[in-house]
Amino acid sequence: MARTGQSALPIRNLGEVAASLEAAIRLCLAKPLKRALHDLRTATRRVEAQLELLSMLPDLPAHEQQRQLVLSLLKKLRRAAGQVRDLDVQRNLIRREADTDKSAPSPDPAVRVEARRLRRALNRDRDHAADHLQQLLHKQHARLPLAFGELLATLAPAESMALSEPRLIELILSRYGNPDQTEAPAPPVPDDTAQLHELRKRAKLARYLAESAPKSAVAAQRLAGQFAILQQAGGEWHDWLVLAQVAAGELGPSAKLSQRFAAHADHALLAFRRCLGEAISPADSAHSM
Repeated sequence: MARTGQSALPIRNLGEVAASLEAAIRLCLAKPLKRALHDLRTATRRVEAQLELLSMLPDLPAHEQQRQLVLSLLKKLRRAAGQVRDLDVQRNLIRREADTDKSAPSPDPAVRVEARRLRRALNRDRDHAADHLQQLLHKQHARLPLAFGELLATLAPAESMALSEPRLIELILSRYGNPDQTEAPAPPVPDDTAQLHELRKRAKLARYLAESAPKSAVAAQRLAGQFAILQQAGGEWHDWLVLAQVAAGELGPSAKLSQRFAAHADHALLAFRRCLGEAISPADSAHSM
């Protein structure tokens, strides 16, 4: 069994990430700047990861009704924050592409014209999305603490429950799709976009689950790092893919920026697929403890 210092405390962790989420909500209520948005989205993901972990554990007090209420509130919040975040990323990518072209030996004026047009459209969309997010936050900032309070009160009898590092790793790898629970050899890399997105989401969940372990849990933290690399590769592909679709809708598929963004998406997909083809395995195996 893992040492006590290496044990995760899922219910206590849930209370901590819920508090982080409430702090992030307050920041976004003041002004939904990029850092505040990042903290908000990360906090929602961490809460969802803890709730997913609890769903894998037996012998907890019945809490499905309270869990579903929290998940319902979080889903709306995460989607609204995600729209603003995506628009921020897209505007940055457009600026970066325009700056790269400007410094090229033979700059293309059409690229800068298309970039200005596309960024103007996204600036309007960002304002609308940020307004929608703040309206939602005003509605939910009182409801979420109550929902969390009911959930945590229901789970209170099991608050001290500890999860050993080997068991946590076993659950993470099992949920990612590994049958032998010693490493996660990437499943056959699919061609279907929906399946690729599913693997990207699984990697994100696995990362946050592994990061819920204490810093002293070396194998779990190493596993979190591996999933973070996979998540980053998948996220970069997703960002370019969405931007290529947005540009094609606004400028037309034959526009130079649309074609460039599609090429970036293809390149990022190759990198993501390479990451997916590598096994995920904590160097310090859970079975060696």
